[in-house]
Amino acid sequence: MKKITFQLSIPEKGISKNREFEVEVKDDAILSQALAMVDKFIFEHPERSPFGQNHIYIRSYLQLFWDPEKNKIYDDINVFAAGGKGFMPIKSNIDYNIYDKSEISLTSSS
Repeated sequence: MKKITFQLSIPEKGISKNREFEVEVKDDAILSQALAMVDKFIFEHPERSPFGQNHIYIRSYLQLFWDPEKNKIYDDINVFAAGGKGFMPIKSNIDYNIYDKSEISLTSSS
């Protein structure tokens, strides 16, 4: 298992504050799988959810950052990802195997 730290930020009223989450993922995890673990955490701990329990449109970070039809990070998302082995090109290679003890910052620019 690997530990991944996410810094997530979106400019939505009431949830624009940076949120940090640390998740454990399988050794061969890619970004979408790791981000799904963040969503799993906020579903299990709704008090930590930045979206609020009654938010109609936004339910997860995965839907905000990742386009499942094209299997890519949305164009308006800024990405910084680094781990013990250095920089990870996950914006250009969504299936890149994330390093252990990585820090991944995803920020919406819109």
